[in-house]
Amino acid sequence: MTLRFRTLRAKLSVLYAGLFVLVLGALAIVGQVLIANNATRAVRNELAASSSVFDRIWALRARALADSADVLARDFGFRSAVATGDRPTIESALANLRKRAGVATVFITMEDGSVIGDGPAPLRALARDVPFRMDEAGGDAVVSGEATAVRMIVAPILAPTQVGFVVFAMPIDAADLQALERLSSIPLTAVVARRDGAGRWTTGDARDADGGAALNSLVSHALRQRRSAPEPIRLADEDGIALAKPLPAIAGAPEAVLVLSYPMAKAMAPFRSLQVGILGAGLLGLLLVLLGSVRLARGIAEPIAVLDRAARALEAGEFTKVPIQGHDEVSRLAVSFNAMSDGIVLRENHIAHLAFHDSLTGLPNRVLFREQLDAALRTACRRGTQMALLCLDLDGFKAVNDTLGHPVGDALLRELSAILEATANGALVSRLGGDEFAIILSDYAEGRPRLLAQAILDRVRRPVAVAGHQIATGASIGIAIGPTDSDDPDALLKNADLALYRAKQDGRGNYRFFEPALDAAARKRRQMELDLRDALANGQLSLDFQPIYSLSNDAISGLEALLRWRHPEQGLISPVEFIPVAEDTGLIQQIGEWVIHEACRQAMTWPGTLRVAVNVSPLQFRNTGLADIIVQALAHSGLPPSRLEIEITESIFLGSTETTLAMLHHLRALGIRIALDDFGTGYSSLSYLRRFPFDKIKIDRSFVTDINLTQSAAAIVHAIVDLARALGMETTAEGVEDEAQLAELRHQGCSSIQGFLLSRPIHADDVVTMVTRQPGTRRAA
Repeated sequence: MTLRFRTLRAKLSVLYAGLFVLVLGALAIVGQVLIANNATRAVRNELAASSSVFDRIWALRARALADSADVLARDFGFRSAVATGDRPTIESALANLRKRAGVATVFITMEDGSVIGDGPAPLRALARDVPFRMDEAGGDAVVSGEATAVRMIVAPILAPTQVGFVVFAMPIDAADLQALERLSSIPLTAVVARRDGAGRWTTGDARDADGGAALNSLVSHALRQRRSAPEPIRLADEDGIALAKPLPAIAGAPEAVLVLSYPMAKAMAPFRSLQVGILGAGLLGLLLVLLGSVRLARGIAEPIAVLDRAARALEAGEFTKVPIQGHDEVSRLAVSFNAMSDGIVLRENHIAHLAFHDSLTGLPNRVLFREQLDAALRTACRRGTQMALLCLDLDGFKAVNDTLGHPVGDALLRELSAILEATANGALVSRLGGDEFAIILSDYAEGRPRLLAQAILDRVRRPVAVAGHQIATGASIGIAIGPTDSDDPDALLKNADLALYRAKQDGRGNYRFFEPALDAAARKRRQMELDLRDALANGQLSLDFQPIYSLSNDAISGLEALLRWRHPEQGLISPVEFIPVAEDTGLIQQIGEWVIHEACRQAMTWPGTLRVAVNVSPLQFRNTGLADIIVQALAHSGLPPSRLEIEITESIFLGSTETTLAMLHHLRALGIRIALDDFGTGYSSLSYLRRFPFDKIKIDRSFVTDINLTQSAAAIVHAIVDLARALGMETTAEGVEDEAQLAELRHQGCSSIQGFLLSRPIHADDVVTMVTRQPGTRRAA
């Protein structure tokens, strides 16, 4: 099972402790192996030394017994007794020999196989058999008896020929083995193994009942090495080391083996204190390493844990910093983290500022304004007080962008934003977009909205220095009071916009408060917009035509197309009402295109070369595709370009003059006539006449109405006619309604006239009838 740790401290602690345990275990194993090897080596050496001691003791004993037997065998009386078979003498001699040699059993074996001497029957049997298996010189051998191994030392009796043998029969018992054990410097154990009836080696111990595999393996190993010094070996099934030494045999394989063994537990006893010391030192070292690893892990993991907690807090949006201690990698990481945290704070603050503030002026944007307006209105409703909302729009700002460029316009907006903030004196000033601003006046007092609005108007009327330009500015302001005018933020903003629209309609540069009638008018205007869209889609629009009479031949020279809207419920709606709505909503583009196509189509049904005059709105001139629309209308209807006359006003030059002039020249090159309508009402008409050669100038009805009433009106008309004649242009007087006006215009040399005196606008179906049934102006009238 894989262990999972949730903290770095635990991982490091376990890692360091585990490494130390592994190292300590390896050292313990190596130490244990070294100790065991040293103990084994010492035991092996001791066993080898004990074996050498045994060999010397065995040889000395054999030599001593052989000498005793030799002394007895050389005794003349003893040899005579043996030769004559004097048993009492022999037995007496044997008794003396046993006493002198310290041997319990001594036999005299005769040549005929008879045995003289006292002793157990098994030993007598061995004494009868063994001497004859040895060579004539006698010898020392260990033979396997019925119950134990027996050491047999045989010395021949010569008189002078061999007449018998002195036989020492000494069973190797526990006392002998214990005496051997006492001679060793280590507490070893000595046993004698002999073959049993099945040929297996046994010591007679109960542990050999299963066959003594370890003993047999040990003896087999010793027998294989009997020509060299035997080596101790590790017992396979016993925790000890043993050495098997084959005992002298008569001939062939040994019948007994001396086994010297030493338990490893006793061999390791002298090293026990060293092992305990190593174990204690290891445990103490482990404890110290555990404490050190915990401390080290804490020193490494704690700063990282602090960084982890700080990172989690940063992830949750809580900006924090971590303490910096030292100059290591973790400390540098903490420095980097703090720098990253500061960067995130700055970026989020910047993002939050961008989300709620205008990037150009730094003022609150529409999002923040909407939140603040909602809060201010709710506060006023809760407290039973009032607040004011001022919507402000700059006058003529588009002209600044068009004439001086957008960078100057942006700089102007920044200057005016600073002016508004300074003048608002703590009120929230927001930029809603373009040149539109709003001011939330939460600290309401009677008369304060009026005073603030007038202060703003007075301040923005002063020229503003921007990018080396002195720019004359102005503004219009709409004011709505909440919750009096509305307790809904969106509705209150709409009401302030309506008041602003009224301020612009009333001549700009002033302020107006919201009135319920404005809302009604706005709803009516909105409904008119919807109805106008339906009218365009459902064919409710039509054209009437007002004849234009040439004074040179008193005949109709052309007709001006006049747009009419016959509402299915409200009846005929004046263009004065719906044209401004169409211009404000952009419908003027679609309506103007339809008018051009319809006028060209109708003109193709007229006889002769009558021209049709079509008024084109300044907004249509902003459409770069106007020339294409006119060309398509001519192509679809088949009307020659010379029969189309486009009437424009001076206001088209307030935009991009060069673009406008280029389009006029393009239309003129196609053969289309261009007329300047409402001449004399603009402020720079003469400069336009110099820059573009119009085909006709139309004198505004305001001058025609007063032509017989004031000398100034007559003088202006006279000047216009002379100017047009000098420039090679025609003139048309509009709004002729009585004979005196007609006579004066004819007297001053006006080219053509139109008005109710000669004809009201007629339906398109009546144009052909009117043109064909009258040859001149007087009869038509």
